[in-house]
Amino acid sequence: MGDDTVAGESATGYKGTPSRARLLEVAAFFLKIGLVGFGGPLVHIAMMEDELVGEGSEGWTDESTFAEGLAICNVLPGPASTQLGIFMGWIRAGTLGALVAGATFMLPTFTLVVGFSYLYFAYGRFPATMMMFYGINPVVIGLIVGASYSMARSALGRGDDTFSFSVGADDWSVDWKLLGLLVGALTATVLVNPNPVLEFVVAGVAAVAVYRTEWLRENPRSVSVGVAVAAVGSVLYVLRDRLLGWLVRLVPSSGVAPIVGAIWGNLWLKLFLFMLYTGSFIYGGGLVLIPFIEKYVVGEFGWLSSNAFVDGIAIGQLTPGPVVMTTAFVGYELMYETYGASVFWGVVGAFVAAVGAFAPSFVFIMGLFPYVARIRENEVVQVALTGINAAVVGAIVGATVTLAREALVDPFTTLLAVVTFALFVRGVDAAYLIVGGGVAGLVVGSVV
Repeated sequence: MGDDTVAGESATGYKGTPSRARLLEVAAFFLKIGLVGFGGPLVHIAMMEDELVGEGSEGWTDESTFAEGLAICNVLPGPASTQLGIFMGWIRAGTLGALVAGATFMLPTFTLVVGFSYLYFAYGRFPATMMMFYGINPVVIGLIVGASYSMARSALGRGDDTFSFSVGADDWSVDWKLLGLLVGALTATVLVNPNPVLEFVVAGVAAVAVYRTEWLRENPRSVSVGVAVAAVGSVLYVLRDRLLGWLVRLVPSSGVAPIVGAIWGNLWLKLFLFMLYTGSFIYGGGLVLIPFIEKYVVGEFGWLSSNAFVDGIAIGQLTPGPVVMTTAFVGYELMYETYGASVFWGVVGAFVAAVGAFAPSFVFIMGLFPYVARIRENEVVQVALTGINAAVVGAIVGATVTLAREALVDPFTTLLAVVTFALFVRGVDAAYLIVGGGVAGLVVGSVV
């Protein structure tokens, strides 16, 4: 499938050597996936395995390297299929290959999201459009809960003290302790809505404390250092506003405070930094951006309303690429409104948001991949990730509760969400359900 030998030939054991032929090959393949890869991450991964894995000159890499890459991408924060694509580009054509793979994979989805965003903000206030989203919004809620159902089924069975039961045709194996972490994260998100990263850290630490008590006893020094760091970090987080005010008063004459204030007050930089932060911690898949966006973009920053955010998720679900591209919708809306309904600045805002959200994925693969490969088998790390997985599901469902209050406004929308959930967990594609919800909204809205 190309020139030369397979890409696992360099000193790193992963990174390949770029050439014009290889870069064109990478671009062509990932542009194709970006255009036709409807069905989500599992479809993307299956296409990569089917077409890129082979022995000798028949593929870009062998099965064992592909499996290792997939396993590590599932450990890293960020959209796994996107990162696997970046990894495949990296082993085929080095750093340039990784950049080309990621860019061409995301280009069709970015273009579609920007196009849909234009239509949404140009025609979103038309009665017919409003009726469509009246039906689409509850469908999105059903899709999120359906995805969380599948995630919970996987996450809750990874402990060592499980009980089993069946829900329809689905067999569940649930660990009580992991269920407690999930419910705790859900409750905290609904009642307090803390920083999602804080929830994940607490869940990881709690899992280690519960499942690896012997390790804690055998490593008192490491535990003491960890407790001290956690205590200091917790105090700094709780007192962050006071500390910031104290620093501003301490150095008024140095000129630092006005500079920092001006930097953070720049909306472009704030958008980029927030998306960079979000992209660095969306562990467990693209839907993890929901609690981040709901807390900050909808809640604290006020860049989007709850309804608009749900509409943005729907637009992201209609594309063949990662749902994380919903961040482009956020950037489009923010700058479109800021610059007086300017389509040009809306597109630039979408680009800045997408670059910030996906940049960590490139860094994780090209910079941290070899190091993560070394620690992935560490038992303590695995246990911590098990706890984080459970908390991630709780945080997603908790944030969805808040969004559902705006989307489920009557018996019809509630029924539509329930039907969507039932169909989605049985394998019906999200795009079909969203289109169906839009049609149902038009019909019911026109009658009522």
